Amino acid sequence: MLDKPYLSPKEAFPSHLETLSREELDLLAQQLQEEVFRECNAGAGEANPETLLRQSLVELEVAARDNNGE
Repeated sequence: MLDKPYLSPKEAFPSHLETLSREELDLLAQQLQEEVFRECNAGAGEANPETLLRQSLVELEVAARDNNGE
């Protein structure tokens, strides 16, 4: 997960986001944002639905932690 600045849909994705540290979660969010950018600029003009789903899941986990004061 930490090898490169993006995370493609073919790569493994953590099944339990709640087990990640905030730092790991923030890094994952950055990788997914970079992947969305890469996909949108690759010619089709839109991101892979799997990447968007993963990004939404990470955003929900971040929001849940923020609401709980973590």
